[in-house]
Amino acid sequence: MSKKKKKQTQEEAQQQEVQQETQDINVEELIKQNEELKQKLDEALRAYAKCENDKKILKKETDALVEYAYERFAKDLLPVLDSLELAIAHAKEIENKEEAFDKLVEGVELTLKKMLDVFKNHGIEPVEHEEFNPEIHQAVQHVSSEEHDEGEIVDIYQKGYKLKNKLLRPSMVTINKK
Repeated sequence: MSKKKKKQTQEEAQQQEVQQETQDINVEELIKQNEELKQKLDEALRAYAKCENDKKILKKETDALVEYAYERFAKDLLPVLDSLELAIAHAKEIENKEEAFDKLVEGVELTLKKMLDVFKNHGIEPVEHEEFNPEIHQAVQHVSSEEHDEGEIVDIYQKGYKLKNKLLRPSMVTINKK
């Protein structure tokens, strides 16, 4: 073999050796990257599982709080129910029907006061009726009245109520229209 060919063959052998080493390094690096990716995937899956568990716990706690709020409200309404039952029972015991009626009205008025107190304690309050406001009042009828200004509330058919600042039910009102 000529010197030139021998040198060329040696150079090719060296190049192949360098390529092999480079491939070995690349394979090792890929294996290392693969392990890192597996580790990151495992961390991501654990984080996802933790989020799902936290979500379940939060839902359970929220449901328990809602249940507690219902329970508290119901317990506060029980004395109102007791008052209504007592008023009816006492009215039935009285022989004089006119006296029974007066006592029943008195009992219902006291019960209504208790009910409004319970509502107030839970943030439920009647809608104000100073002047007509379409956001909190529903005009169900228009009447002509000389005693009232244009658009003024003449009569209230059904009271409206708010829970905190949120409207539960608008007031049904009659307004003046000239």
